[in-house]
Amino acid sequence: MPNDEFGDRTEQPTERRRSEMRQKGNVARSIDLNAAGHMLAAAAVMYFLGSTVTRSIAELMHRSLYESGWPTIDCGLASRKFWDIAEWAVVGVLPLMLAMLATALVINISQVGFLIAPESIQPKLARLNPIEGVKRILSIQGLVRLSFSLAKLILLVAIAAWFFVAQLPGFLAMIVTEPGAILLGIGESIVNLAFLLALALIVLGFADFSFQKWKHERDLRMTKQEVREELKNMEGDSLIRHRRRDAHRKLAQAQELQRVQDADVVITTPTHIAVAIKYDPETMSAPIVVAKGMGEITERIQRIAAEHSVPIIERKELAQVLHGTVRVGQAIPVDLYEVFVEIMAYVYRIAGRTPPNFVV
Repeated sequence: MPNDEFGDRTEQPTERRRSEMRQKGNVARSIDLNAAGHMLAAAAVMYFLGSTVTRSIAELMHRSLYESGWPTIDCGLASRKFWDIAEWAVVGVLPLMLAMLATALVINISQVGFLIAPESIQPKLARLNPIEGVKRILSIQGLVRLSFSLAKLILLVAIAAWFFVAQLPGFLAMIVTEPGAILLGIGESIVNLAFLLALALIVLGFADFSFQKWKHERDLRMTKQEVREELKNMEGDSLIRHRRRDAHRKLAQAQELQRVQDADVVITTPTHIAVAIKYDPETMSAPIVVAKGMGEITERIQRIAAEHSVPIIERKELAQVLHGTVRVGQAIPVDLYEVFVEIMAYVYRIAGRTPPNFVV
């Protein structure tokens, strides 16, 4: 297991590390599965459309070889030849290309999901360094990959050789048959061999994908130091989020404090609680708490109230109840209506004003 200056990589990767590696295109996938899918797609197209493609090629060759003499090349002939070749390409080549494209998309999405990693395709000058390339080839990992590739090649060649030996008597028997039947038999044999090789590649591909998955998980492992560093970074992110929430909270408090100047009364405790209440009988069904706070906020509420001639009444129990049970923007409880009416009557009396009719 690889290690570094901080120690062995024994810790499971975090979700953040997985996400970063995925964005860089570092994911587990098997090239053998892609090759198996392409061969399977090609074999399927040959199986279902082989006769159609063969007839299309034969007709194209017949028209090209059996024309009398050397025709004069003109625009009409060139256009006809072009469309003949285009028709053959659409019938014979386009289905194969579409099938292989669809297969590649399906296999890659099934292995790694939908992933766009621009960083993985950016040109890097280090990849063009021949010395580094030789080091990669001659490294233990490179030699292991080369050994696996040679083993897969030997296996596929052995399967092809076995298939050829098994089909050889049938090929020899075709000598006395018509050329068309010979071509048909050879085509069927090629398709069967393609299916057989595709099946072998699928088995190898799944084995390779399992190995790549295991290797990818091992390479993603982290040292204890790396885990600590990442946790520290995540805590830094939490600190930033906390600061943002604190900024939003301060903004909300500033908006609340602006409403204090329109309040009818501020209820306080002797020390650290202040609750500003407003009531408009024409627009409100009950008195509303427009601002409240403790400590520094209490001082700011009282200062704003004093600047705008809002009465400040010290009622400890009432202030504690309102601060603890009523949120800003909510109406005061029904059982406190009578107390509020008494307070407002007192405020109007000391101000020498006639109190309105409170309907609460």
